[in-house]
Amino acid sequence: MRRLQLAAGSLLRAEAGLLSRGWVAEGPATLAKAAPGGLGSAAAFSARVGAGASDSLFCTNVSGLKGNSPILIGLLEYFSRHLPNVGFFQPIGADALVHAGKYAHLPKHVAMLKDHFGLPDDPHRMFGVSEHEAQTMLASGRTEELMDRVFQRYQEYKAGKDMVIVEGTTVDGIGNLVELNGRFAAELDAPVLMVMDLHRDEEVAAGELYNRAMISKQDLQAEHADVLGVVLNKVPKRDHAIVAAQLGKKLTAAGLPFVGGIPADSTIGTARLNEVAQELNGQLLYGNADDMDTDVSEVLACSEDVSTFLDKLAKRSHERAQRGDPPARPLVLTSASRQDVLLSMTAVHLTGAGPHMAGLVLTDYDTLGGAVERVMMHYSDQLVPVIGTATGLHEASRVISSVNPGILPESHSKIQHAKDLFGQYVDANAIASQLALPKATKMTPKAFIHRIHEICRANLQHVVLPESADRRVLAAASEIVKKGLARITLLGRPAEVAANADKHGIDISGCEVLDFLDSPETQKYADQLVEARKAKQLTREGALELLQDLNMFGTMMVRSGDADGMVSGAMCTTANTIRPALQVLKTPQKTLVSSIFFMCLPDKVLVYGDCAVNVEPTAEELAQIATVSADTSAAFGITPRVAMLSYSTGTSGFGPQVDKVKAATALVKEARPDLFVEGPIQYDAAVDPVIAAQKIKGGSEVAGKATVCIFPDLNTGNNTYKAVQQSTGAIAIGPLMQGLAKPVNDLSRGCTVADIINTVACTAVQALGQKRKSAQQPAAAAAA
Repeated sequence: MRRLQLAAGSLLRAEAGLLSRGWVAEGPATLAKAAPGGLGSAAAFSARVGAGASDSLFCTNVSGLKGNSPILIGLLEYFSRHLPNVGFFQPIGADALVHAGKYAHLPKHVAMLKDHFGLPDDPHRMFGVSEHEAQTMLASGRTEELMDRVFQRYQEYKAGKDMVIVEGTTVDGIGNLVELNGRFAAELDAPVLMVMDLHRDEEVAAGELYNRAMISKQDLQAEHADVLGVVLNKVPKRDHAIVAAQLGKKLTAAGLPFVGGIPADSTIGTARLNEVAQELNGQLLYGNADDMDTDVSEVLACSEDVSTFLDKLAKRSHERAQRGDPPARPLVLTSASRQDVLLSMTAVHLTGAGPHMAGLVLTDYDTLGGAVERVMMHYSDQLVPVIGTATGLHEASRVISSVNPGILPESHSKIQHAKDLFGQYVDANAIASQLALPKATKMTPKAFIHRIHEICRANLQHVVLPESADRRVLAAASEIVKKGLARITLLGRPAEVAANADKHGIDISGCEVLDFLDSPETQKYADQLVEARKAKQLTREGALELLQDLNMFGTMMVRSGDADGMVSGAMCTTANTIRPALQVLKTPQKTLVSSIFFMCLPDKVLVYGDCAVNVEPTAEELAQIATVSADTSAAFGITPRVAMLSYSTGTSGFGPQVDKVKAATALVKEARPDLFVEGPIQYDAAVDPVIAAQKIKGGSEVAGKATVCIFPDLNTGNNTYKAVQQSTGAIAIGPLMQGLAKPVNDLSRGCTVADIINTVACTAVQALGQKRKSAQQPAAAAAA
């Protein structure tokens, strides 16, 4: 991230003065006119570069069209000049190329940008899923699976990149594209550059474009996407200057940056021979491949006598010359059976005796063979391109008439022209300066779970799952091992567990199965249990009897170090799961045992504590819950900003409950001056910046951006987490126990396979954290 910030500063210094009108960011969502030496100068911008700059940009066409090519080319060109590792990614690979060659069946923009910019990546890693896969998933209601697949592929691709340009999907027939792209942008944490593509010859007015832009911004923000700015494409030349000026003024006043508009352009908007060949799935038979990158001014079918056709061409050429029009370069279509046309047109071209052509398409083509083939091969390198297609003449005419001009990997002149247009009409400095603005750290649910899984894979822990009789537990165990998240031991008789797994078609071959009723470790665990419960005068016979319980046996595996953590509760009650841990896994410091939930809301992850264990904590206990929850939050990659919740904010209310929260807040601040903590504070002021600004005066590091919410009692906490879960569809991971010497966690009896996987992953992270903490304590003691 820091590398991008530094590069962005040098990038803007290098680009300063290259554009006729410079704009820079002045605040989070407005642009101010650049002035030499002022806030708009590159040096002033560079001074602002700090932590939190974006390293990705989501470019999406909110008009539902496919006119992103010039914008994508310009952005790749701009950032590639100054950053060593720039990439391109599509959530859904669109518009697969059908012609033969090294890029066959790859998404068109992936192939084009990889080829032209020499991107070193495997092109198959540059998109999340194929168009067909996405359509299938969405049609069958598997949207979350699609999001998961795309997120995982993007994270794998993004590793090591300084900047990734992401293109929103343009796939037809998959519902609301703005909504879908908003979700993609939010999940990938990439700010959105909205491309507004105008239809050919569309009458445009700045007011109408402004309304469209604001509606699209609202739709994207409804999906929790951050909108960076607006760029226009294909603006009619006659309207370009006035539209750009008026729209820029309106959008800037509304706090939405306008970074320019590319005018409609005949070079970009005209079909070229290689694009026609792509649509016909044609192959180059004769001629030079470099000549395929040429304009097609018109398409003419030759079905009459070849002499008559040549006379018609000559007449049309003469008429154009008289009008002062440039010479035509028609594409001629004829059937492959008309070898007279092929030879005649070849002769005309070789001798220069007739009008020029862009190329010749042979329809219904199979093979020529014979003397004609030998003649054509002899002169091949001197001919205009001759393309063969199996498509019939009439169908070929229809296909060509509907060609949507685009930019292919071979469209070198169009690519260069797109760069020129972008450089002239789009202010890339404004885009870069918006990207370099510090932004709040955002932890989306998918990013959170991805982070946990990465930690698990890098530091494999051993987790015991006692409830092997439950199909969900078996399925989760199989998936955990398959994903490499943890080593798993299932408790039960091996033959019975295997039979149960086979009955449900679940592969548990990667899991260990331990018969806890006939284990050689039972005697060792009995001795340890007697020692742990000696204050309760537990006998050895009593210990052996307790070890007949699968949760006690699993807990003793954790205590003895034979497992790093345990997860149970799919079949057992919370009391049966947690009681053994409370009995034998207390810390030497007698730390208060409490719990948290990770609340995975649509756009962020919050920590709720304590919602499962302590009924009516004292101020001292509440302070301890807050500090331990903050440490847990940090261990899972969530920056702790602790809100001590109450029914009043600041000094607005009073009563015993408020006094308790005030006292607890003071204790937290005294014990942990390193933490951001605010209290008493109401929930809305803790999580909503607008309400926080009204209720908290003088600023706060917590109000409006709290990540850890500490509830004053179990009644409030438990009801709140369930209300949020049921009302918003949030995923609640937990309860995760805190304050134990080693991690044991409980499941809801209504848990899903995904819930079990997530809880096991969190348990593994807790185990790793406790191991590291234990390793640090002797070192700290020795240093002291």
